[in-house]
Amino acid sequence: MNYLAKSLGREFTINLIEKSKDQIEAQINGESIPVQLTEIDGSNLYSIMVGNKSYEMEIRRNESGIVLQYRGETFECFVEDERTARLKNVAGKLSSPILAKEILAPMPGLIVTIGVESGQSVKKGDGILIIEAMKMENEIKAPFDSIIKEIKVKEKQVVEKNQVLVLFE
Repeated sequence: MNYLAKSLGREFTINLIEKSKDQIEAQINGESIPVQLTEIDGSNLYSIMVGNKSYEMEIRRNESGIVLQYRGETFECFVEDERTARLKNVAGKLSSPILAKEILAPMPGLIVTIGVESGQSVKKGDGILIIEAMKMENEIKAPFDSIIKEIKVKEKQVVEKNQVLVLFE
């Protein structure tokens, strides 16, 4: 699936093709680039080989996409799948989050940890659960203040994109 990314005033079309456990081919605006991604010490730090160049950076998710920290600089990247971007464009809607009564899986992956339980009160930005996809752990945070109504998944469960993870009251 293609993704649309916006960063530093530029737009990119990205397609990621997993070649092996840690080898990815990234097609960025049609140009193929081999990428090797290795997580360092189970944190958000990664050693990344892009072609023949090596980089070490912190990669983490936020509400609107991905935040990269490299050599003391922070780069934010808004990312959404191409289908969602087209639907928003056709509908004439802004790319802002909609307050829903549920959290959907943003990607296929494995539920690593669940940090809340039914009936628990959460504030916007509180960690709800961690999902692992393509060797990256992504923390899913509460999009608004609410109470957890039901947790629809369990730790170590494999989930599909857009699968309901948590319901709010």
